[in-house]
Amino acid sequence: MDNCSVLIIDDEEINTLQLEHALEGIGDISTSNNSSEAILLIEKIRPDILILDLEMPKVSGFDILKVIQQKPTLAHIRTVVITSHSDPAIEEKALSLGAIDFISKPLNLRLCRIRIENHIKIKTQEKVLQLTQEELFAEKEQLRITIDSIADAVISTDKNANIVYMNPVAQRLTGWSQTAAKGRHIEEVMKLVDATTKASSINPLVVALNENRPVAMALNTQLISKQGIEHRVEDSAAPILDKNHNQCGAVMVFQDVSEALAMSMQMTYLSHHDQLTALPNRVLLHDRLTQGIARAAFNNSKLSLMLLDLDKFKFINDALGHHVGDEIIAHIGHSLDRFACNDITVARVGGDEFALVVPHSANSLSLEPLVNQVLNVIGKPFRSGGEQHVLSASLGISVYPDDASSVEEMLRHADSAMYKAKNESANSYFYFSDDLRVEMNRRLEVGNKLRKALDENDLDVHYQPKYDLNTDTLIGVESLVRLKDGQGGFISPVHFIEYAEETGLIFRLGEQVLEKSCIAAKTWLDKGLPIKVAVNISAKQFTDTKLVDTVAEILERTQLPSRYLELEVTESALIENFDYTVSQLKLISGMGVSIALDDFGTGYSSLSYLRLFPIDILKIDQSFVRDMLDDAQAFNIVTTIIELAHSLKLQIVAEGIETLEQKDRLQELGCQIGQGYLLSKPLRFDNADKLIQTSKAEGILCP
Repeated sequence: MDNCSVLIIDDEEINTLQLEHALEGIGDISTSNNSSEAILLIEKIRPDILILDLEMPKVSGFDILKVIQQKPTLAHIRTVVITSHSDPAIEEKALSLGAIDFISKPLNLRLCRIRIENHIKIKTQEKVLQLTQEELFAEKEQLRITIDSIADAVISTDKNANIVYMNPVAQRLTGWSQTAAKGRHIEEVMKLVDATTKASSINPLVVALNENRPVAMALNTQLISKQGIEHRVEDSAAPILDKNHNQCGAVMVFQDVSEALAMSMQMTYLSHHDQLTALPNRVLLHDRLTQGIARAAFNNSKLSLMLLDLDKFKFINDALGHHVGDEIIAHIGHSLDRFACNDITVARVGGDEFALVVPHSANSLSLEPLVNQVLNVIGKPFRSGGEQHVLSASLGISVYPDDASSVEEMLRHADSAMYKAKNESANSYFYFSDDLRVEMNRRLEVGNKLRKALDENDLDVHYQPKYDLNTDTLIGVESLVRLKDGQGGFISPVHFIEYAEETGLIFRLGEQVLEKSCIAAKTWLDKGLPIKVAVNISAKQFTDTKLVDTVAEILERTQLPSRYLELEVTESALIENFDYTVSQLKLISGMGVSIALDDFGTGYSSLSYLRLFPIDILKIDQSFVRDMLDDAQAFNIVTTIIELAHSLKLQIVAEGIETLEQKDRLQELGCQIGQGYLLSKPLRFDNADKLIQTSKAEGILCP
């Protein structure tokens, strides 16, 4: 802070010299012996402290005090007067004109210094206080502007829950102006009801005050404005405490989620139902099987899964075109939908594959009547594409708990039985049997190869480039694990990932893939090639209590900066052990690692996941990208996902881009990043390295 300024005005030069010497070092000292010019000098210097002689011949100190008193710009001056009289009348007059202290003649210079030092201390404290007040005002104003500008509604109250402040969003949603609402109770201004029952709901701010704790709003809460307009709202309230931790009020922060909920419901339906037939899809089928197994276990009953596949449908599709194929699938879906009663679920698994989930008693295992009805319905001739078609199907059956103990086992066994039926003869069915179990044991060969590869750290990791669709710039890669088949080729991940998850080998596999990927990224970084590598994390890996430590240790071991690592998780991974997964992802995100939600739209799509999980990137599943140009519903899903990502300020990545038309359309919709065979197939490390170096040389590598 600047030094205080001191102005001494006395017609006797000896006095000014003595005072100037006595006050040396305590401020910026100025002097004058000319009372006629005193006012001009005071207005020029505007001193903090004025030492003024009252008894000057030309212009007296009293006259100067009168002028100072009349000028608001000089009101800050602390005036100390010099007088040779101890007359109470003189002192009273000086004080009435604004003087605050006296120095008597003859001058006691030591006492003068002490007096002026005290005044300087007071003035300095005044300046500090003024500066603090100005800063507090600026902060308060900035806070007010910020609160007025945010998208959330904010209401603050006193400790009695009476309105003190409402930002513009809160005024709009409640229908109350700040002026009209001020002083009214929160429950008068903010009417909350249950969205389903319309029963009144207690305002969480009242609860927060009563219980002196933060309180979240009920999930099904609806706000009814002063004008009767309904808004679905979410968020929370909390008490405001003073410096002594006593309640002095409360604050409510909430947001209108009406549109978001509508979008979420639409996406949930689209993601749980087949686009072509409107039947439950594989995701919903999985859920129905899970529920069915639970009920069967509780009731000591049984549950059958019938999985059917149309015979030689590929030939029809190839010969007549996909549009005719779609007509046939839609017809079959409509025909099978008639069986969806009495707790039977009919679903389209994918392609020309359908499923029926059939509960029945422990003593009734005969499904032949239903099987025959299903096959007869499929076999009825119908016309499509100007021709009559007669179809048949192969059907496989798995029964809980006879030959399966989980959803995955039921699906796997029914699938094996279906392919057994298809190999036997068209229009037939087959139950899962011990013979099929032997056949399935062949899968163990894959398991043995996987164990050997893990023991020898011999997994291959390929890298699929990701590109900026607007600039064709290489911005990163996704790691994809490959298992050698021993004959110079590779076993598809489809065949060994599931085995790894079932056997617990997924933890070792995941760790090795993560480390190899980080080593690759660090190798490129050391070459001046800053490439972010994305690594898939399965739902099973989130059951590992050491996942966070593993990620941290590998980053430390490879010396890879965390910003060059991205972890991809699926929606199924998010919903399993919800709270624990949230905590795990937040810890990983806190390291600086990016989190991508993979295959978005195929799982349990919900905006709550996007709000609660630290997600940075949404990846559109390749099934939607593949069908978006020919299927309106797939196109709508892609459009919705991109719009959602933009509204939440998330990056959006499209997988499985295989045609230029797909790329162009995604670019038009605002999709930022893409990957797929059109852009590049997955590459071994040496080939990926060459591509990255070439991209840098050509100026198409993201810096």
